[in-house]
Formats: sequence, structure tokens, C-alpha cells
Amino acid sequence: MEIRVQVLDYLQQRIQALRNQQKRLKTSQPDETPNPEVQPAPASPTAPSDAPNDNGPVTPVAGRFENISAIRSNTMKFLPNFFARHQLSKIFVCFPDPHFKARKHKARIISESLNAEYAYAVRPGGYLYTITDVEDYHHWILKHFHERSPLSQEDEAETDDQAPQPGVKDLWERVSDEELERDECVRVMKEATEEGKKVTRNKGNKYVAVFRRKADPEWPA
Repeated sequence: MEIRVQVLDYLQQRIQALRNQQKRLKTSQPDETPNPEVQPAPASPTAPSDAPNDNGPVTPVAGRFENISAIRSNTMKFLPNFFARHQLSKIFVCFPDPHFKARKHKARIISESLNAEYAYAVRPGGYLYTITDVEDYHHWILKHFHERSPLSQEDEAETDDQAPQPGVKDLWERVSDEELERDECVRVMKEATEEGKKVTRNKGNKYVAVFRRKADPEWPA
């Protein structure tokens, strides 16, 4: 779900390019079984309409990218209109717009109310992944999931003044660093996404926080 037209256009072109690659591989491998003895062909940098921008190897994948899509929509307003309760296993918030100015903080994709909506869509045991290259935004994420972070005294005072929304903090728990080291999704977010590669080129830092959806609390008797 993406609200920016240019980003959406890029995503749709990228998806179509990956599908075209897989169609060519299907033609060369009619048995639909990846052959480990066949060396993968490199993507063609001169045919952007038929191949992704990367020049890395192309290999067959399950589903051939037919199970991925991008639509123009405002996640902050319409997420519950697209997904049923407990439908999703994972949500990824990758390098979101930090909206640095205080008056724009209300536009941040992580907040008390939005965390409740994410909890509605994610099944118990599911995950919400976040990654950012802005340390302040990372602390913002932890604060709004009611996790302890190395905040300044001024920030701690601000946190105390803001009463947490009842119930939201009981729906998520932070995944330990030990688990994250074994999570392939974390590696992909950090190393394989376009923004992740950009941060690496610029020698920036990446801050990851992943939260597991807890079971719904029982209604009081």
C-alpha cells in the first residue's frame, strides 16, 4: 500500500519486470523445477521493461512473483478496509518517512492508534517489522510500542505526560536480538531493499525493531 504516485509506479514496473524474468525462465525450464546445474542468467541492464534494475543473477522462485502487488491507498486511513481480522502474518514498515518537524509527527506511520489497527490485521504470533536509518525515529517506534529506549530526560518527561492508549501495549511484545539474528526477513530488510542498499552505500546506520503479536486478552468475567 503506497500513497505516493511515483513510488507506486516504480513498484508496479519492478513487479512486472520480475514476472517477465520468471516467464523467460519458465520457457527455458518447462519442468518448472529449478535446475541447480544451470547457471542463472544475469539481468539485462539494457532492457528495463523486461528486467529489474539489479544486475545480479536471476533464479526461479516459487509463485514467480504472481503473489505480490502494489496499490495506491492511504494505509493510515484505510488499512482495516483491505484486511480482515487476523488475516496477516507479517507487516513490514521499511524506512518510513521520519517527518522530522514536530508538527508533522502526526503523519508518522507508527502511532498508538495505528498500532492498534496493525494488531487487528495481524494474527496472534504474527510479526510487525520496522527498520529505519533515523535513530530518533527508532526511539519513537519503541516509545509507541511502550518499549524502553535510551531516551533523554526531556523525552522521558514527555513520555510520562502522554498516557498510553489502554490495551494497545498488551497486544505486542518485542522480539529479542537473538531471534532477529536468525530471521531471514531482517537480513532482507537491511541488505536487499532499495533503501537498505542506499543506506549501506552512504555508510549510515540501520535500526531494527520487530514486535510479535500477542494473543488477544480474555474478556473479564
